Amino acid sequence: MTDQLEKICANCHSFRPVFYEQDYDRGICLQDPVFEPYLDEIVEKDSFKGCRQLVREKMFSGEREACDLYDEFDCPEDFPGDFDLMEEFDGVPVEQTQYYSSVETGYSFQDHSFSWLLEHDERLRELRSEYADSPRKERRMAADLEYHSYPAVQMFRQLVEETAPPDELPGEVVALAIDPDYAPALLTVGTHEIFFGREEEGMSLLLSLVDLPGNTEDLHIIIDKAGRFLLDRQDTSGALELYEKAAEMYPDEQLFQAGMAASSPGETK
Repeated sequence: MTDQLEKICANCHSFRPVFYEQDYDRGICLQDPVFEPYLDEIVEKDSFKGCRQLVREKMFSGEREACDLYDEFDCPEDFPGDFDLMEEFDGVPVEQTQYYSSVETGYSFQDHSFSWLLEHDERLRELRSEYADSPRKERRMAADLEYHSYPAVQMFRQLVEETAPPDELPGEVVALAIDPDYAPALLTVGTHEIFFGREEEGMSLLLSLVDLPGNTEDLHIIIDKAGRFLLDRQDTSGALELYEKAAEMYPDEQLFQAGMAASSPGETK
């Protein structure tokens, strides 16, 4: 069975992708009778309007080869050679799921740390090289644009029901590649590293906030946000390390004194 065949329901040949994840897709079976009233919207308008709850209940992984409608499946001997989108096979609409090679198109931040991506992902390497010799103000403006425009792109996609490519890099990752001293991106990428289970990578980025120039905009507030994030995760040792480093650099800042008190064992957070 080829990679392409594994991406389509082997029973009804009607696997319809709903969203994409790294190296595999999730979708619905168009042969499932519950979707019959919505087929025009799904097939012709590429919309799941009116059946989102059904999609959530019926969605299955493309790598499973067959949907839950069938106990067995038989792969056809003469599977259509042309995998154009929405062709028909045995009278059933077929949509090829998009297959992305991480080697060809890039890597996912969910699967790889920022430092790894910066070394291996050509897109980030080029950005870091391109802006390395740029004036600080130009670099900061470019990073700020990437950081703040990405949420708007996500909102637009939700409105038009469009799915992002699995290897798309978040705005904060792109911003940090452009400007390694951009504090909002250090905070966001650092916290996401921890969310993804890469605690060492995340703590390294959060601690690096303290090393930024003292005139960095909102620096003390951003450091405190990092500390509060760690406290919310019950990581008192990590929070204490961050606040102690910050208090040593800025001994008169009450935010950091309060953070140390909240991080100390026996103290009320």
